[in-house]
Amino acid sequence: MKVLIVEDNKQLNDTLKEVLEINGYLVDTAFDGEEALDYLNATEYDLIILDIMLPKIDGYQVCQLARDKGINTPILMLTAKDRLEDKVKGLDIGADDYLVKPFEIDELIARVRALIRRASTEKSNIIKIGDFVVDLNRREVKKNGTKLMITPKLFCILEQLLRNRGKVVTYETLMNKCWDINDYPTRETVRANIKLLRKILQDKDIIHNVSGVGYKIE
Repeated sequence: MKVLIVEDNKQLNDTLKEVLEINGYLVDTAFDGEEALDYLNATEYDLIILDIMLPKIDGYQVCQLARDKGINTPILMLTAKDRLEDKVKGLDIGADDYLVKPFEIDELIARVRALIRRASTEKSNIIKIGDFVVDLNRREVKKNGTKLMITPKLFCILEQLLRNRGKVVTYETLMNKCWDINDYPTRETVRANIKLLRKILQDKDIIHNVSGVGYKIE
């Protein structure tokens, strides 16, 4: 597991790096917000430990910019601020947990383990294909980091195709999975919704038609 520590206090940064490496983690370190963003643009991490009070770009901005770019890596924020409004701000912009200085190392390690464990579970329901990232838990679709507006029914169709990548999903399966029993959908209904889904995805080639049978995503 790879962790990025972003902390401008060199002594604390070095201590955290040493402790995490002893516990089996690979660690990169950054000392300001700009350096942190450079690392995030170049490398994929399993966890980010992020101080708020940083030179150049503060931790709030780093967190916001990372989320805006579609980086979903868990973020544990460190701060000397213990006011409720500071915690709420951090969580609202995308942080996953919040630890107030001074803290016990054992508590930090426990939170690191919990965040990575949770993220590992969630990752199994995040599918990346081409320019798209589909979060099956949050029921979100992003293209090049931009969230697409998609109805529950169209998401259901996309989910069925993604869960069966490489296999043909029949018209009947889509009708049974994505329509209410009282809707009485037809194959033409499915075709119309596939057409709309392709339009929303702005990619006519991602969903392949298997003539007379159904659809699939390779």
